[in-house]
Amino acid sequence: MTKATAAAIANLINMQNQLTKRYTADTVLAEEDKYIVRMRDGEVIGAVEVKKVQWYQCEISHLSVDPAARGVGIGRSLVEEVEVRACRLGARIAQCTIRIGNAASEAVFTKRGFVATVTFRNAQSGNDVTVYQKVL
Repeated sequence: MTKATAAAIANLINMQNQLTKRYTADTVLAEEDKYIVRMRDGEVIGAVEVKKVQWYQCEISHLSVDPAARGVGIGRSLVEEVEVRACRLGARIAQCTIRIGNAASEAVFTKRGFVATVTFRNAQSGNDVTVYQKVL
Protein backbone atom coordinates (compact mmCIF):
# COMPACT_ATOMS: atom_id res chain seq x y z
CA MET A 1 0.00 0.00 0.00
CA THR A 2 1.35 3.43 -0.87
CA LYS A 3 1.39 6.32 1.56
CA ALA A 4 -1.04 8.18 -0.72
CA THR A 5 -3.52 5.27 -0.59
CA ALA A 6 -3.12 5.07 3.20
CA ALA A 7 -3.78 8.80 3.46
CA ALA A 8 -6.91 8.44 1.31
CA ILE A 9 -8.15 5.61 3.54
CA ALA A 10 -7.49 7.71 6.66
CA ASN A 11 -9.32 10.68 5.15
CA LEU A 12 -12.33 8.54 4.20
CA ILE A 13 -12.51 6.99 7.68
CA ASN A 14 -12.17 10.38 9.37
CA MET A 15 -14.88 11.96 7.18
CA GLN A 16 -17.41 9.12 7.47
CA ASN A 17 -17.14 8.33 11.19
CA GLN A 18 -17.51 10.32 14.39
CA LEU A 19 -14.20 9.23 15.88
CA THR A 20 -12.42 10.32 19.03
CA LYS A 21 -9.06 9.51 17.44
CA ARG A 22 -8.08 10.78 13.98
CA TYR A 23 -6.52 8.33 11.56
CA THR A 24 -3.40 9.23 9.58
CA ALA A 25 -1.54 7.60 6.72
CA ASP A 26 0.97 6.30 9.26
CA THR A 27 -1.68 4.68 11.47
CA VAL A 28 -3.21 2.97 8.43
CA LEU A 29 0.20 1.83 7.13
CA ALA A 30 1.08 0.39 10.53
CA GLU A 31 -1.91 -1.96 10.20
CA GLU A 32 -2.19 -2.15 6.40
CA ASP A 33 -2.69 -5.92 6.36
CA LYS A 34 -5.94 -5.45 8.29
CA TYR A 35 -7.60 -3.23 5.66
CA ILE A 36 -9.82 -4.23 2.77
CA VAL A 37 -10.10 -1.47 0.19
CA ARG A 38 -12.17 -0.73 -2.90
CA MET A 39 -10.77 1.60 -5.53
CA ARG A 40 -12.14 3.13 -8.71
CA ASP A 41 -9.92 4.93 -11.24
CA GLY A 42 -7.08 4.96 -8.72
CA GLU A 43 -9.19 6.56 -5.97
CA VAL A 44 -10.23 4.96 -2.67
CA ILE A 45 -14.02 4.66 -2.61
CA GLY A 46 -14.43 2.19 0.25
CA ALA A 47 -12.51 0.70 3.13
CA VAL A 48 -12.95 -1.41 6.23
CA GLU A 49 -10.63 -2.80 8.88
CA VAL A 50 -10.83 -6.33 10.28
CA LYS A 51 -8.69 -7.66 13.09
CA LYS A 52 -8.69 -10.73 15.26
CA VAL A 53 -9.25 -9.69 18.88
CA GLN A 54 -9.82 -13.08 20.52
CA TRP A 55 -9.14 -16.63 19.42
CA TYR A 56 -12.79 -16.85 18.34
CA GLN A 57 -13.60 -13.26 17.37
CA CYS A 58 -12.82 -10.62 14.74
CA GLU A 59 -13.67 -6.96 15.09
CA ILE A 60 -14.87 -5.00 12.06
CA SER A 61 -14.04 -1.31 12.27
CA HIS A 62 -15.00 1.81 10.35
CA LEU A 63 -16.78 0.49 7.29
CA SER A 64 -16.63 3.60 5.09
CA VAL A 65 -17.88 4.26 1.57
CA ASP A 66 -17.39 7.52 -0.30
CA PRO A 67 -20.79 9.27 -0.54
CA ALA A 68 -20.45 9.52 -4.34
CA ALA A 69 -20.05 5.72 -4.54
CA ARG A 70 -22.93 4.64 -2.31
CA GLY A 71 -25.87 2.54 -3.36
CA VAL A 72 -24.04 0.17 -5.70
CA GLY A 73 -23.05 -2.57 -3.25
CA ILE A 74 -19.58 -1.48 -2.17
CA GLY A 75 -20.41 -1.70 1.54
CA ARG A 76 -22.01 -5.10 1.05
CA SER A 77 -19.01 -6.43 -0.86
CA LEU A 78 -16.63 -5.16 1.82
CA VAL A 79 -18.62 -6.90 4.56
CA GLU A 80 -18.74 -10.11 2.52
CA GLU A 81 -14.95 -10.01 2.16
CA VAL A 82 -14.56 -9.26 5.87
CA GLU A 83 -16.50 -12.43 6.67
CA VAL A 84 -14.25 -14.50 4.39
CA ARG A 85 -11.12 -13.02 5.94
CA ALA A 86 -12.43 -13.51 9.48
CA CYS A 87 -13.07 -17.19 8.72
CA ARG A 88 -9.55 -17.54 7.29
CA LEU A 89 -8.23 -16.05 10.54
CA GLY A 90 -10.11 -18.77 12.43
CA ALA A 91 -12.77 -16.52 13.93
CA ARG A 92 -16.17 -17.94 14.84
CA ILE A 93 -17.81 -14.57 15.52
CA ALA A 94 -17.57 -11.27 13.65
CA GLN A 95 -18.49 -8.15 15.59
CA CYS A 96 -18.86 -4.44 14.94
CA THR A 97 -20.26 -1.40 16.71
CA ILE A 98 -22.60 0.96 14.90
CA ARG A 99 -23.57 4.44 16.04
CA ILE A 100 -27.29 4.72 16.73
CA GLY A 101 -28.89 6.47 13.76
CA ASN A 102 -26.40 5.20 11.18
CA ALA A 103 -29.14 3.54 9.15
CA ALA A 104 -26.91 2.76 6.16
CA SER A 105 -24.46 0.72 8.25
CA GLU A 106 -27.25 -0.95 10.19
CA ALA A 107 -28.86 -2.03 6.90
CA VAL A 108 -25.63 -3.40 5.41
CA PHE A 109 -24.84 -5.49 8.45
CA THR A 110 -28.35 -6.74 9.24
CA LYS A 111 -28.85 -7.82 5.60
CA ARG A 112 -25.70 -9.95 6.04
CA GLY A 113 -27.17 -11.61 9.14
CA PHE A 114 -25.61 -9.53 11.91
CA VAL A 115 -27.78 -9.24 15.01
CA ALA A 116 -27.95 -6.32 17.45
CA THR A 117 -26.87 -7.46 20.92
CA VAL A 118 -26.33 -4.59 23.36
CA THR A 119 -26.38 -0.80 23.22
CA PHE A 120 -24.26 1.52 25.32
CA ARG A 121 -22.95 5.09 25.42
CA ASN A 122 -19.39 5.69 24.32
CA ALA A 123 -18.26 8.09 27.05
CA GLN A 124 -15.46 9.51 24.91
CA SER A 125 -17.59 10.45 21.90
CA GLY A 126 -20.98 10.82 23.58
CA ASN A 127 -22.48 8.51 20.93
CA ASP A 128 -24.82 5.65 21.69
CA VAL A 129 -23.63 2.55 19.84
CA THR A 130 -24.97 -0.95 19.33
CA VAL A 131 -22.82 -4.06 19.14
CA TYR A 132 -23.74 -6.28 16.19
CA GLN A 133 -22.52 -9.88 15.96
CA LYS A 134 -22.69 -12.73 13.52
CA VAL A 135 -21.71 -16.36 13.99
CA LEU A 136 -19.52 -17.35 11.08
